[in-house]
Amino acid sequence: MKLFKDLKSSIIYVNFAPYENTGKILDFLLDTFEHVALFSFNFHHLGKKARYNKLKVYLGGKEIETKNLFDFQVPESIIFLLLPIRSIFIFIQILLYTFYLTIKFGKFQYYFTVNAFTAWTGIIVKKFGLVNKTIFWVWDYYPPFHESKIITFMRRLYWQFDKLAARSDTLVFLNKRLANLRKEIGVLDENSKYKIIPIGTTESYHKIYKKFNESSSIKLVFVGVIKKSQGLDLLFDSGSQISAIFPKIEACIIGGGPDLSYFKKRSISSGLKTKFYGYLPDNQRDKILSKSHIGLATYIPSSDNVSYYGDPSKIKQYLSYGLPVITTDVFEFSKEVRKNKAGLIINYEKNELPLALSRIIHNFQSYSKDAFSLSGKFYYKSLYKKFLPTNN
Repeated sequence: MKLFKDLKSSIIYVNFAPYENTGKILDFLLDTFEHVALFSFNFHHLGKKARYNKLKVYLGGKEIETKNLFDFQVPESIIFLLLPIRSIFIFIQILLYTFYLTIKFGKFQYYFTVNAFTAWTGIIVKKFGLVNKTIFWVWDYYPPFHESKIITFMRRLYWQFDKLAARSDTLVFLNKRLANLRKEIGVLDENSKYKIIPIGTTESYHKIYKKFNESSSIKLVFVGVIKKSQGLDLLFDSGSQISAIFPKIEACIIGGGPDLSYFKKRSISSGLKTKFYGYLPDNQRDKILSKSHIGLATYIPSSDNVSYYGDPSKIKQYLSYGLPVITTDVFEFSKEVRKNKAGLIINYEKNELPLALSRIIHNFQSYSKDAFSLSGKFYYKSLYKKFLPTNN
């Protein structure tokens, strides 16, 4: 027997760990919809503390059911080679468990995701009559070229799903760069208009500005998946120089990923005091952010870096805690950081990071204040209500 009939305040949400609540999107869905079903899948190994594939069902913001979904762990060296097989398992499980959800609770109103493959899956789910409408919040674009032939092939394969996913009932983009790109290559009508909704910041920007004493310890923080394209090499390239200038400085690295062991080895020889926390739940991560001083987001500015087309969720987290940001000119959002003096934009060069740290540390109160101010302009509740229906 169904618990509800044709749920009008219901949504199925599909994403990949650890991004399910990026920019508080899951919190927003739980506040907005009476009934939420979250499909969460792993891609990279995030460590022992990471969650595995799960389906969680919420009613009135409270979790009422959890199911472990099938997953098989593979070595990072062949993760892209086996991506088609893993994708098939994801597709099958979304379809089967959506049937299960519909039988138990009733037909869901919306299917919402941020990934092209799972967006295409949502279109199939709708064709089976299991949801009424699909929403694709476009988070990324994978340039169809890479030094690895396997990754190049997988990106071109993914692009085929990206084109199909453009047929979702609602398309929303993180930034203009993503929308304009698809118009240029003919996936979208050149005259069509689409909403641009970036990743939001949290409510923590209401807190009092940080107090800072230059003689006290200084905490640099990095949050994200630990992989080389995120630019952590720059930190360890200049580690000895940074430590010589600021003896009490410490780097806090939060997250797991394919290159974690590589960076642990690099930190030992760098001379920079570094602590690796691995994957952390949101509440533990936020405690560290609240005690940190400067956020790092030094992405490698290469032509095949997918970050060029995205929105820096880690930077939004830093700003929410009044952390001035040091980043490279990869994201479109770097213009906002520069314009609002919420941090510094540097070139990906060894000597620039110590200089940027010195400049921020000696003017910390001003940079922190401006970081808070910029955070307030992107408060998640104000942003998300523009495209997610609130009157269901």
